[in-house]
Amino acid sequence: MAADKLIKSRFRYYHISNDVLLGNMIAVFLGDWLTRIMFLHRAGDVSQAFLSLAHSLNIFYSIVCVVAMSLIIIWYERPIRHCLKYFYQGRDPDPILLENARRRLLNEPYMIVILDMVIWSIGSLLFWFAGSLPGGIAIASGMITMTLAFFWVEHVSQHNLVPLFFPEGGLSRVKGVKIISVKIRFAALIFAVSVVPLAVIHLTMHHFKQMQMMDEMTLLMLISRMEETVTRESFLFMGVAIFLSWLVAYNTRRPIVEIIRVMGHVKQGDFSQKARVSTNDEIGFAGETLNAMIQGLKERELIKDTFGKYVDSSIRDEILMGRVPLDGELKEATILFADLRNFTPLVAVTPPKELIYVLNAYLNEMAEVIKENKGLILQFIGDEVEAVFGAPVYQSGHELSAVKAALAMRHRLGHLNKRLTQEGISPIAHGVGIHTGSVLAANIGSADRSAYSLIGDTVNLASRIQDLTKEFKTDILVSEAVQSILSDFYDFQPMPEIMVKGKPDPIRVFSLNHET
Repeated sequence: MAADKLIKSRFRYYHISNDVLLGNMIAVFLGDWLTRIMFLHRAGDVSQAFLSLAHSLNIFYSIVCVVAMSLIIIWYERPIRHCLKYFYQGRDPDPILLENARRRLLNEPYMIVILDMVIWSIGSLLFWFAGSLPGGIAIASGMITMTLAFFWVEHVSQHNLVPLFFPEGGLSRVKGVKIISVKIRFAALIFAVSVVPLAVIHLTMHHFKQMQMMDEMTLLMLISRMEETVTRESFLFMGVAIFLSWLVAYNTRRPIVEIIRVMGHVKQGDFSQKARVSTNDEIGFAGETLNAMIQGLKERELIKDTFGKYVDSSIRDEILMGRVPLDGELKEATILFADLRNFTPLVAVTPPKELIYVLNAYLNEMAEVIKENKGLILQFIGDEVEAVFGAPVYQSGHELSAVKAALAMRHRLGHLNKRLTQEGISPIAHGVGIHTGSVLAANIGSADRSAYSLIGDTVNLASRIQDLTKEFKTDILVSEAVQSILSDFYDFQPMPEIMVKGKPDPIRVFSLNHET
């Protein structure tokens, strides 16, 4: 994990570590600058001594605030800074430390707002008691400062810190985190860029009205000065509104564009992309939900592809679309069993790795042949293969498909033995038994694990016929039912009648030689 989060340069390490601190300080200084501009435009003809006192008090309080806020923010960020140091060194932080850092990172914008609120409240009271700052200006500037700080700190946090601490998303899963909805964010934005400026302009006009009553200034001079002050304040608030609107729009648009980008890949069938989640609001939740959906689609596609390795794609799609009943039905189908000859003695004398290599090579070749002939592999039982043709999706001529598969299996086995011989491995042999008839098809198993299975006399007899290949020393045997249907297509050699387990009367089987 640390390699993915490695901070590659010292400059970037210090830059990321102090992003939030610097961002908040910039917001506070902007608020202070805005306050001083509005104060000077309203000050009128106050004495130079009063302005000097107000300026000195402002500098002193600003220095105290910067020191106090820096210490508080650095203390609050201790887990975050420790983790960043680990990332810079290429190490993984302690999970408990990382969890604490993530929680503080997501809560930091709200902590900054509370800190700024306390600082501005104390400052407003201090300057108001000193008689050097009107209360309305302090409140308005404080509100704008807190809004600027919140959205700017959130911006730098989402841009630089969240990708490091949440490379896989999961912001909504962190406990103890305050979540502010998109609706509240936009409400705060509208309040900061419309309600507050209008209130300040109203207070400005009220201030000049008081000056008219108290100082008896001429109406023309008063209107001119009020117009100049309102114009300056309007331009200031317009600049703040444009910056805040851009910041909020950028922070809102970026995750939405990311979600749309990933959805475009999903639409094209590409499930390799994941949305980068940087917020824990509704948009962030949508991004995490999209990622979970993509993971589900990816797993579904994997299951689909894996299933397609054992059954023809048309059969696979019918099953996955739910058009095949799996709760039990009687079907006409053809069953094929294939089993390696003398496999048990082979286990005793063959090295394990070589044995598994041979077994997997054999099963892989046989599985491909069965799939090519529209068969479904029901199960591998050690060195034995059980397959069905004509189920779960019915297909006409399933007997012919099974026999074609058996002949192709004979052909593939010959090629496999040539390859094994070249590699210094002894060739192998197998026996194939085929029977057709009525079977009961269903999902069979326990509550937490089941498999599509076929049961009935047809299945049992197909297995018995496969066993007979050893006795008759041939590789493919079919039942009389299969031979009667395909006698015009293949050269079948009748075998002597023989008794098998489970049958009261002897049965007749036929060896499959070649096509007629």
